[in-house]
Amino acid sequence: MTIIKAILKWFFGILLLIFGIVGLSQEPSMSIVPILLGLFLIPKTYKSFTDKTKLNLSSGVKWIVVIVGIMLIGYTASLSETSKESDYDLIVENASKKIDEGKINEALKLINDVKSKYRKKENKATELEKEIEKSKDVNSAKEILAKMTNEELTQLENEKLSKSYLTQKTLNKTFISLVKTYLPERAKIIKEIQEKEEKEKEIAEAKAEEEFNKNREENIDKLFSPYDGENRALERYIKYNMNDPDSYKHIVTTHSDKGDHILVITKFRAKNIYGGTVINIVSAKLDLKGNVIEILSEN
Repeated sequence: MTIIKAILKWFFGILLLIFGIVGLSQEPSMSIVPILLGLFLIPKTYKSFTDKTKLNLSSGVKWIVVIVGIMLIGYTASLSETSKESDYDLIVENASKKIDEGKINEALKLINDVKSKYRKKENKATELEKEIEKSKDVNSAKEILAKMTNEELTQLENEKLSKSYLTQKTLNKTFISLVKTYLPERAKIIKEIQEKEEKEKEIAEAKAEEEFNKNREENIDKLFSPYDGENRALERYIKYNMNDPDSYKHIVTTHSDKGDHILVITKFRAKNIYGGTVINIVSAKLDLKGNVIEILSEN
């Protein structure tokens, strides 16, 4: 039992020491308590303490001291965090006020200060910084203008547009003013955006096709069931157009790669309109994603 107690004292003592030492760089004042508690728990350092002070506490009292100390650490940390949160919010609020005053550079300085001081709590500051950037972003303004409804365009023309594109009110007004400067060019902007989207789509499709072709045979095989070779999209199409979908019984499916499409031939049993079971064959073109493009024949 004595050995177990000694092991626990060493373990928790070293743990508190590490916790305190690591925290020295961030919260020096708060780190003193866990360091002292760690030294208090470790048998060797506690013996030095008792030799010098002639004060030898019972094991129970020592653990009470440690528990109270840990509770004190938690309480102090909570107070410190609350204080940090309050300071952080105040600085971000001041930055927002600087924006209202038209002092953007001073606002950015406050944002950079708060980001460097509170590295783990920079979301609000980062968002405000992004809004400052967006309020001057021509591409964002053009995209918003292109997507506007007729009602929004009328409001924009009459300077009555109150929609919130940015949460900071002054920045939102600045952004709306930027959008309005491009109003005469809206038709041209819409065309440019459409051309850009079409080009991006072509590039994405070409890239997807290139990736697909790296393992073309394997990728095509994945479009068909590994159990019976059936393509589920074609099966759904056939059943949808049948008199009695529940009578569908797959027999065999074959497929062949035709470059820009896949030729699929499916043979199955099903009941006809008279209730008799017959064998049917359907030929279809599928795209490279396995979707039915066209039914070529039905027998």
